[in-house]
Order: sequence, then C-alpha cells, then structure tokens
Amino acid sequence: MTIALPPWLGLAVMFVVCSCAFIRGGLEERLAAGSMLINVTATQVLRDYSWPQVQPAGFIADVLSLVLLLVIALRTAKYWPLAAAAFQLLMVLTHVAKMIDPDLGQWSYVSAIVIWTYLKMIALGVGVWNCWRAWPYAPSGEALRAETRR
Repeated sequence: MTIALPPWLGLAVMFVVCSCAFIRGGLEERLAAGSMLINVTATQVLRDYSWPQVQPAGFIADVLSLVLLLVIALRTAKYWPLAAAAFQLLMVLTHVAKMIDPDLGQWSYVSAIVIWTYLKMIALGVGVWNCWRAWPYAPSGEALRAETRR
C-alpha cells in the first residue's frame, strides 16, 4: 500500500490557484502565477528522462522564478511573496545540493522539489485569498500601496 498523491492532483491544485490568481489577484499574484505555470511547463517539456541528475532546464527555470519572486517581495507591501521566495530559494538549494552530491537519492531530491512547489502554491493561494477578501476595498492592491506610503 502506498500513500503517494496522484500526479494529477498537483496539476489540478496549481490550475485552480493560478486561475484564481488571474481572476481575482493583484499584479503580484498574476506575475507569480504566470511564472509558476511557465516554470512547470518548461520543466515538463524540456525534461530529459534518460538523465537521473539535476535537470538543467528545471534548474534555470527555478532560478529565474526565484529572481522574479525576490523582485516582487522587495517591491510590495504584501507578505506572501516573502514566503514564496523562501520556498523557491529552498527549491534552488535542493538543486544545488544534488549538484554537489550526485549520490543524493533521486527519491529524496524529487520529493523535496514537490514539497517546495506545494508550499509555494500555498503561499500564492494565501496571497490570492487576501486579494479576494480585499476586493471591494482595494482591487489590485493600489489602496494598500497608497496606505503604506503615508
């Protein structure tokens, strides 16, 4: 008996969170959702199934996502991008650990990447939820930005 989650579940959750981000999220949420979708697509399309080591396309996509999330986190008054950038940094460091120690188990490596991805989706989901709650008061976060400038 296995307790593994079905592979389609992560994609379904990502689709729901990213769809909600595009519908009701602010600019930051939309950028992060677009980055997440591009990252997953590039990782899946450019994957080399015959090579058990770090996938270069996935590593590059994760580094670019980290840069975007850091820029978002440093330019906004919202808190969720800090968590998302931290989880993305952990994902990049997991790739680096696999590069440093190729004997690191493949199951451990892939499991860590999946866990950081789920946690990043949760952080984005919290950001979308907060935008959704503030929708009548502060669409796209403009009122929040104006309030923090005072």
